[in-house]
Amino acid sequence: MNREGNIVKRFYQYVFIAVVLLVGGSCSTLSVSTDFNPAYDFTKLKTYAWLDDGSVPSDDARVNNDLIVDRVRKAVERTLAAKGYVQVGSASADFTVSWFGAIDKKLQIDTIDSFYSPYGYGALYRDSFWGGGMRTTTTREYEVGTLIVDILDPKEQKLIWRGTGKERIGSSKDPESVTKEINEAIAAIMKDFPAVLQ
Repeated sequence: MNREGNIVKRFYQYVFIAVVLLVGGSCSTLSVSTDFNPAYDFTKLKTYAWLDDGSVPSDDARVNNDLIVDRVRKAVERTLAAKGYVQVGSASADFTVSWFGAIDKKLQIDTIDSFYSPYGYGALYRDSFWGGGMRTTTTREYEVGTLIVDILDPKEQKLIWRGTGKERIGSSKDPESVTKEINEAIAAIMKDFPAVLQ
């Protein structure tokens, strides 16, 4: 293949990589982790109650408001109901559930190496033949939201299971989108509840 053919092939590779990055970038950034007491018998759990009224789940006013509290509580209740758990009064519950939310600021630092050539501008590859390399570093601040769901033994008031979800927060969205994202986050966080040892 001649040099022009190689350059055209390389151009299409760049286009393909850019499309993959754009599609991947539009996917959820939610990361989930769980922790639990491996000695606890989760098979005995059938009913639950809220640990408290859920009125102060965060120190952040963006999380600690009636709209968010209601969405999170409904998402947790819907997820537990789908797993077969029944909500009852606190006196007869097999376990209690609580949640906490937070929003933290993070920094993202990106460094991009690029090159210029008669065939256009590109990244990911520097052609030593054409030279013209350049390095650009940008710093951006973004926010990460954290949701924690705790399951406790009601008699001992000890934590027996915790699910944590962290996700990068984008621009403000309409109420339906916020509700959908909270539902999806809670479902993902509680996917592995109850804990089952392999």
